[in-house]
Order: sequence, then structure tokens, then C-alpha cells
Amino acid sequence: MKKFKFKLQTLLDLREAREKEIKNELAALLSIQNIERMKQEEYRRKIASEREKFARTMREGRFSYAESMMFERFVEFGHRVIEVAQQKIDGMEEEISKVRERLVEASREKKVVDKLRERKLREYQYELNREAAKETDDANQKLYVRRLIENAG
Repeated sequence: MKKFKFKLQTLLDLREAREKEIKNELAALLSIQNIERMKQEEYRRKIASEREKFARTMREGRFSYAESMMFERFVEFGHRVIEVAQQKIDGMEEEISKVRERLVEASREKKVVDKLRERKLREYQYELNREAAKETDDANQKLYVRRLIENAG
């Protein structure tokens, strides 16, 4: 019997490629979002570190008005960076949600063809096993007839 060949393999390949493409798109968006989250964390750490340094300087009584102004500007800048990053993260949520929906749909479409392929493969294997069993039966029958002839003759 000839080798198994799925007639819709090209369609399955296309659907797998589409699913992979959407997965990559989602990964890129999530990566951008994670970069923004890391930027937020970095600025939160920097603000905490600068606040600690400034508090230490104040406790030691050796701070100046200029240092105080620089600290305030830095904290203000840091909070703005965190806020802008959060706006970017929040703004991406809708797009990420849409891409996730597309991914679910693409996965569903691929799964339909994949299940069809599995069913066709099972049918092929069933037929292959049936043919093999038939050949075995035929060989056994010939052997039985030959033995009968030998025993009779």
C-alpha cells in the first residue's frame, strides 16, 4: 500500500504558519509591555535609592537647597516616566486582547484540520492493518492447502 498522504496538508501548513505568525506578534507585543514594566521597576528602584541617599544626607545635616531641588526634579521626572510607561502598557491591552482573540481563532482553525488529518491517518492505518491481515490470511491459507495436498498425496 502507498505511503500516507494527507490531501489538505498544504492547508494545515498554512494554518500552522498563520498561528505561529500570530504567536510571534503576541510575543512581540508582550515583550514591549514587559520592557515598559521593567522601566517602571527600574525607576521605582532609582527613586527609592535616591530617597534613601537624600534622607541620609538630611540626617547628617549636610544637604543643600540645590540638592533638594535636584532630588525633587528627579523624583518628579521618575514618576512621569513611570506614568508614561503605565499609559503605554494600558494602551496596549486592547491590541493584545485582539491579537489573543485572533490566536484563539487561528488555533481553532488549525485544530479542525489537524483533527481531520488524525482521522484520515487512523483510517489509513486501519486499511493498512486490514491489508496486512488479509495477506497473512492468504499466506496461511496457501500453506494449509499445500499441506493438505502433501498429506493427501
